[in-house]
Amino acid sequence: MILALAYTYSQDNRRKKVNFFVVQLEAKWLPWALLLMALILGGPQSALVQGTGIVAAHLYDFLTRLYPTFGGGRNMLPTPRFLTKWFGGADQRTQRKGYGTAYNPQAQQQQSQPTSGFSSAFSSPWSSRGQGRRLGGD
Repeated sequence: MILALAYTYSQDNRRKKVNFFVVQLEAKWLPWALLLMALILGGPQSALVQGTGIVAAHLYDFLTRLYPTFGGGRNMLPTPRFLTKWFGGADQRTQRKGYGTAYNPQAQQQQSQPTSGFSSAFSSPWSSRGQGRRLGGD
């Protein structure tokens, strides 16, 4: 199970750097490093059992993401409706396209408070905290 999660993470974050004990490597090599460690510490039988996690994760990734996206097929393992409802489902602001994910911006709400006249495209975590007061002095 751990190797299935590591494989899924490595497929989504292939170029990220991860630390495996004292060695830094790209995330795409993490499941294989874990499999090698299982082989060294537990023997071939343990590595075979752990390797089934990689096979299961690859099969799931292929049937739910790769084949529907690039092969033109349908999702062979759809998520059950009760899980989609329970965990919130897909965000209505995103659309899956053939070239990636398109994001629709949220509708901006009008502020009811008067502004100071200064505006910026970047928001700050301090912008909603008020003017502030200087400490100390007169």
